[in-house]
Amino acid sequence: MTKDGVVLVDYDYCIGCRYCIMACPYGARYFNSKESPHYKPHPNLGGGVADKCTWCYHRITKGLLPSCVQACPVGARVFGDLKDPESAVNKILDKERINVLKPDLGTRPKVYYVGLDREVR
Repeated sequence: MTKDGVVLVDYDYCIGCRYCIMACPYGARYFNSKESPHYKPHPNLGGGVADKCTWCYHRITKGLLPSCVQACPVGARVFGDLKDPESAVNKILDKERINVLKPDLGTRPKVYYVGLDREVR
């Protein structure tokens, strides 16, 4: 985990055993069995390793938004610094009723949902 709280996969350490995929309580990890014909391969990533969303760590460390947040045409995704009371994400947390996935696990998730269906929680 980075100092910012982003969980990254260490591609040099990953042996492709998939235990982390099975253990992830959120189902967020997946297995890259080969390079995708639809996407440019990550420079550090070949086939045979676990992967997950990194919030575009290469972008957020440069002060940019994750690609999904920037590309969302309706502004449904919000990303920000929880330590900054003026950030867009904190303004939403102050105004809206929010939920997290699987709060009973005690993992202290930092992904918040507005209007989450009860069946999804």
